[in-house]
Amino acid sequence: MGEGLLVADASAHLVFINPKGERILGMGATDEPVSRWPAHYGFYLPDQLTRYPPERLPMSRALRGETVSRTEVFLRNAERPAGTWLHVSSSPVRDAAGVIRGGVSVFSDVTDLKSAQDAAREGADKYRLLYNNTPVMMHSIDPQGRLISVSDFWLDTLGYERAEVLGHDSVEFLTPESQRYAREVVLPEYFKVGTCRDVPYQVVKKDGQVLDVLLSAIVERDAAGRMVRSLAVLIDVTERRRAEAALQESEMRLRAILDNAPTVFFLLDPQERFLFVNREWERLFHRTRQQVAGRTVFDVFPSDIAATLHHANEDIFQRRVPVEREERLPHDDGIHVHLTQKFPLLDATGAAYALCGIATDITERKRREVSQRFLAEAGRELVASLDPETTLQRVAELAVPLLSELCVFFVRLDSGTLRPVAVADRSPSRAASVREFLRRHPPDPESLHGPARVLATGRPEVSEASQGLWDDEALAEERWADVRTLQGRPSLGVPLQARGHTLGVLYLLAPEPKRAYAPEDLALTEELGRRAALAMENAQLYFSAQDSIRARDEFLSIASHELKTPLTSMRLRVQQMESALRSPRPVRAETVERMLAVFGTQLQRLSNLADHLLDVSRIHEKRLDLRMEELDLAAVARHVVGHVAPQLQDSGCELELVAHEPVWGRWDRLRMEQVMLNLLTNAMKYGAGHPIRMEVAAHEGRARLTVEDQGVGIPLEAQGRIFERFERAASLNYGGLGLGLFITRRIVEAHGGSIRVESEPGHGAKFTVELPPRVAH
Repeated sequence: MGEGLLVADASAHLVFINPKGERILGMGATDEPVSRWPAHYGFYLPDQLTRYPPERLPMSRALRGETVSRTEVFLRNAERPAGTWLHVSSSPVRDAAGVIRGGVSVFSDVTDLKSAQDAAREGADKYRLLYNNTPVMMHSIDPQGRLISVSDFWLDTLGYERAEVLGHDSVEFLTPESQRYAREVVLPEYFKVGTCRDVPYQVVKKDGQVLDVLLSAIVERDAAGRMVRSLAVLIDVTERRRAEAALQESEMRLRAILDNAPTVFFLLDPQERFLFVNREWERLFHRTRQQVAGRTVFDVFPSDIAATLHHANEDIFQRRVPVEREERLPHDDGIHVHLTQKFPLLDATGAAYALCGIATDITERKRREVSQRFLAEAGRELVASLDPETTLQRVAELAVPLLSELCVFFVRLDSGTLRPVAVADRSPSRAASVREFLRRHPPDPESLHGPARVLATGRPEVSEASQGLWDDEALAEERWADVRTLQGRPSLGVPLQARGHTLGVLYLLAPEPKRAYAPEDLALTEELGRRAALAMENAQLYFSAQDSIRARDEFLSIASHELKTPLTSMRLRVQQMESALRSPRPVRAETVERMLAVFGTQLQRLSNLADHLLDVSRIHEKRLDLRMEELDLAAVARHVVGHVAPQLQDSGCELELVAHEPVWGRWDRLRMEQVMLNLLTNAMKYGAGHPIRMEVAAHEGRARLTVEDQGVGIPLEAQGRIFERFERAASLNYGGLGLGLFITRRIVEAHGGSIRVESEPGHGAKFTVELPPRVAH
């Protein structure tokens, strides 16, 4: 038997105790009456301190005729010092007549059960305390969705009393939209699976205020799997939502700022994957932020550029310090230079969780800096020497490879062709080949492209493939194989212009075969061309000034001699006349006449010198007045020939005048005579003792005057300058100021005509003047 048993008689004395009872009580039978059992066995009330009142003992009550069920008694005695909990049930024993003959108590040790119940009760109390005091809203619903319990915090937050909510449908306290969502979506699924997590609802407080909550719940089921109730936890996220909305608005505002910024912004995670790029980044690199999200620089940029970026980014993540550096990035028109500021974003522990980059395209600034340095260096070279070819060669070498693979400076010759005076190439040996090729095969003056076109139009030319530079037929020769490697490159040519004159052409071939020259390259090259042309002109002006100084000094020497010669002659004649007058012998008339004739000749010579100087002054001041009249040039020629007959006789020259027909036109008579006198005087000076031929005739509607001698002739290199001031047709051994041909040319040009010379040394010279019949106005 698992229970203890006590039997007492009507006199309240123990008559039986079973062994189980002895083991539970720790003691055996006693003679003590029932009233003494609390003291004898150690029975206490449930407070474990107060002796159990004898009259209230279950056995005492049974002896009085009561039936007692499962009364709780605490036992503690010497054998049970820790105490034992007992459940005692007692009932009276009656005879057939119903008279009480005794009582029976059945008891069991419920200490373990009591401990479990106490623990459960303590847990329930703690749960209840937690349920009501946890600062989150909690409620429970039954299988019909009605509230069966709510936490104190739930009531405090929403402003309700418990009686106002219990038994009500839980969804009644949601906004209409949340109610629909709960009934149609959430609850059907929840009752099926028994759980839900972070369901967004809007709850309405008693005062009408709306709260944003996240609801998580779990179903409690019985042994049969049926829902008993559910427990839900509601987290108030209203402030979080407001903060999130504010943060989202702030992020949208920041994103709008970043998207409209003219600079590039980007974010990378610690694995260097793109987290964000702004609109300027998208525009430059033609990928959207969705396309690059999660990708690395190796997925976006060429491998060589990506590797450089990777090493820089890796260093920033490791060192966790901001860096400003220049980075080369590919754009549509080639590689651009960006000034990039990169810095790590650190969390609370100091770990880098992202890298932020801000990049500004400084390609133009860098190009300007390079251009300014290049122009400054070129400017120093251009003023370092007055030798144009040496200077231009240095400048051409500066342009390679910054501006070109090949740089050529051409100068314009008097014939109109182009001569390469400076050639620079990445390969010095190829530069020598190019120079030799262009010397042998200069650009075709009639070409529609290339240097000749630039020279002819005075305008720059940009081409995607060089044309007009090479003679293709000659270039096909095997010896020019290295020059052929330059074919087809983009080219750029600019005229070398100074003060309205085109002195030559600067021609470049691009350093990259497929990259055409950009507008900024043209602007830089034009500026270089202007500076080079100015340096060339300054050098020409310098040498011209030097020549003018030499010519002036020579002129002064000649003029001094030419002026002194007649004066010396006249001084000698004066001295002879003084001697004759002091002589006692009378002076003969023929002696005086000879002296006067010498005076006349020398005075005329002085007069001619003065006239020439006055003409030069008038020409210089553009005051060469013409008195135009209708005249016959052949008649003028005959008059002049008659006038110079004595000089012809003195020079030993025989003159042949050919003027068969009248040649009429409107000219200045005296100036035409001056032209003829100058040409005949020149022929007599340099062709003394040889025949002279002078012809006047009409030719193709114009008047033509030719004077041809058989004198010493004029060297080819001197023929271009004999019509300038202070220049003479032959050596310095011949007298004169060197002004006659200069004055002649200016008179002819003032009439709208031209003058030229044909001559070979030792074979005389032929001067040809052509005049229109009328001067065009």
